[in-house]
Amino acid sequence: FVESNANVRRALAFPVAFVSSSNWLAQAIYVATKLRVPDALADGPLTVAELAEIVGADPGALGRLVRSLAGQGPIPGLFVEVFDSPFGGLPLPAPPTPFPFPWQPASPPEELKRKYALTPLGAMLREDGVDSIRPWTLFSGEELGRGWDGLLHAVRTGSPAFGKAQGGDTADLDFWEYMERFPDAGATFDSSMQALSAYAVSTGEAANQYDWAAGNPNFTVVDVGGGTGALIASILSANTKARGILFDQEQVIAGASSVLCEAGVDRRTELVSGSFFDQGLIPTEEDVYVMKNIIHDWDDHSSVQILRRVAEAMRPDSRLVLLEVVRSARAGYEPWNMDFADFYDLNMLVTVGGKERSRAEWQALLDAAGLQLTEISGTTFAGSLCAIEAQLGSTTQ
Repeated sequence: FVESNANVRRALAFPVAFVSSSNWLAQAIYVATKLRVPDALADGPLTVAELAEIVGADPGALGRLVRSLAGQGPIPGLFVEVFDSPFGGLPLPAPPTPFPFPWQPASPPEELKRKYALTPLGAMLREDGVDSIRPWTLFSGEELGRGWDGLLHAVRTGSPAFGKAQGGDTADLDFWEYMERFPDAGATFDSSMQALSAYAVSTGEAANQYDWAAGNPNFTVVDVGGGTGALIASILSANTKARGILFDQEQVIAGASSVLCEAGVDRRTELVSGSFFDQGLIPTEEDVYVMKNIIHDWDDHSSVQILRRVAEAMRPDSRLVLLEVVRSARAGYEPWNMDFADFYDLNMLVTVGGKERSRAEWQALLDAAGLQLTEISGTTFAGSLCAIEAQLGSTTQ
């Protein structure tokens, strides 16, 4: 059908080519963020020449970069070109219409005199912006972006080649070893996870909707692999009589104090260091155990090991809550189903060798660890997090 119809090929060629080169857009956003262009525009519009002097870039090249990110067709941009208004006051963007309008600005004769302002999208990338996603954008453009160069190897072998994809003498390093060897990269990764976690916790997803107390307002929750404490801070802030235990590697929880103090829950949170692979280190006999985006980092064998360590620490009436993506069980192509989890799944493959799982896969994993799936709440739309609740199975009680 396609081969025999030139009109069909012409209609399909551009969309396929555009999507195939979408890394251009990702790199352009990364470079603008790295150069702190959104920060430079935070106080008002600037010409390209003024902007280049502030961020330390070649004026001509920077103008081309900013112009490419100033909106394309129906896609809004990080920046918008503005023009002096005939009515006075602040510069205005051009009227968004292809039809005649009483005021039509004339483009400056020189590219370096074009003036740009920051849009709400661009403001999300400011370094000092509230809940900025700049750290994630930097990580995506650097280590993570290079990691995706290993997708071909991962698909052929079933194993990631994250260290090899970074280049240099890091071929033998896995993701975690790489982050440990290069502290700056590790810090960027931690910051990127914290930036995304702030949105995951604040947008009414499964973590906020789940009933942590379950009738017991004085419960204790253990956040296993809880990082610097963003999640446990959110849970304790919403449950003022609860107590928390943050469990993670010593070098990780060292950065938790500021997060917990800012949330006002530091006095109700105990810090315990250790590895969730080691037997007997996870705090025992508590009410609730939570793990957010931990199990998807690991293959099935390692995941079962981790879950068994948690199960060993639980009481018969303890609950384990996994805040994870649940891939939809769609059959074939469903145009109404935006399951970004498929791409999250590939991201796990190329970075750490983990995976995103369907409900059936979660059930099998929990069964293998001696746990019983009791409930999954939340939505699978667009790869949102769900609350996967489990308790000890009858054979482990």
